[in-house]
Amino acid sequence: MPELPEVETVVRQLRQKVLEKKVVNVEVFDPKVVDTRLQQLAPFKFKNITRRGKSIIASLDNDNYLIIQLRMTGHFYYVPKLPSSDTHNEHLAAVFHFTDKSILTHNSIRRFGKIQLATKKEVDEYVSKLGPEPLEMTSSEFISSLQKTPSAVIKSKLLEQDCIAGIGNIYAQEALYHAKILPSKKINQISESQLTKLHKELQSVLLKSIEHNGSTVSNYTHIAGKGEFQNFLAVYQKDKCPKSHKIRKVQIGGRSTYYCKDCQKS
Repeated sequence: MPELPEVETVVRQLRQKVLEKKVVNVEVFDPKVVDTRLQQLAPFKFKNITRRGKSIIASLDNDNYLIIQLRMTGHFYYVPKLPSSDTHNEHLAAVFHFTDKSILTHNSIRRFGKIQLATKKEVDEYVSKLGPEPLEMTSSEFISSLQKTPSAVIKSKLLEQDCIAGIGNIYAQEALYHAKILPSKKINQISESQLTKLHKELQSVLLKSIEHNGSTVSNYTHIAGKGEFQNFLAVYQKDKCPKSHKIRKVQIGGRSTYYCKDCQKS
């Protein structure tokens, strides 16, 4: 599933491509993925596009909003003019047509994602269920949020979106490696100095991933292509860590978890 860096990358690219452009028609091909009510909305403009956790929030100039969840295999493609081939038609869920003849397609391979039409109230209710943004939290806020459930396993807690929004399986593991913390540790077994280090490393790995347009380890692509941060991953899906120690793989909370027993002794 695309995590914070991948979704942030797509948001920034969507702003560049479609912000303030007028949509004259929306075609919905997969009602399981895209809200069919969008077909009656045009014309409208994208007034703002932001990220909250792993979701994209788009505000329109007609007081409506879109809540967009890419999930595992949701992709946007921007095409400056209508294609003569079906390059962007595979797994097509919707097409947004603009006045300049450009199009924005939304494609969904496994149909897990959603583009949902929403009111301001519905967006507020949706966002209120999410925890704070990890790149906006101070160290003390980060520690306080985690310590509310002291007996929770640290790796599992980092994945809870009502605790901290935007972190998924990849970046939880990477941050724990760099902070030298065992992913199976309970929060009450981790010192505040270690949690401070985790906060720093989490922010660092997220920012570095955004710089490299996220990690393409499965189906993720952004509007311009694939991310590159997979080339900088330390433990996720690796055989050896950067220090050439053997990586171990276990299940924590039903999720595959990679760690180094030599580096992560805390």
